[in-house]
Amino acid sequence: MPGYKTHLVGGIISWATLLLALSSYCTSGSTAVEWLCCACFGSLFPDIDIKSKGQQLFYRILAVAFILMLLNGRFVDIAMMSALALFPLTVRHRGIMHSFWFLLGLCAVIVFAVWCCAQHFALLVFFDLLFFLAGAGSHLFLDFRR
Repeated sequence: MPGYKTHLVGGIISWATLLLALSSYCTSGSTAVEWLCCACFGSLFPDIDIKSKGQQLFYRILAVAFILMLLNGRFVDIAMMSALALFPLTVRHRGIMHSFWFLLGLCAVIVFAVWCCAQHFALLVFFDLLFFLAGAGSHLFLDFRR
């Protein structure tokens, strides 16, 4: 059972591999760093259903999102995000969060929602989630190889 450092290394390797394949789409160093952050978060994400570095990062990101939504008066969004925050606490470890199909479906729903609501951000979100999936895939590979 690899620790978070091993999963981060897997995320970095998956980022580098995918970045090499998609180098023509990477227009700046800041884009490469953004994609690295997405891959690293993805490499920790499947373990948000247990006390882990991934869970700590997930809840810190949600806390910042809650504060920003509160400052902008987005109370309905806060309610929806609250349900999202409770979801990892209700599932068993190595259950749905360790399913590549669930993660793929989650990313597809997010891309579709962004495409419907803010179409000009859809391609940006697509690439971010592609790197997130690469990181999550590396996590699943490391957990299930034996």
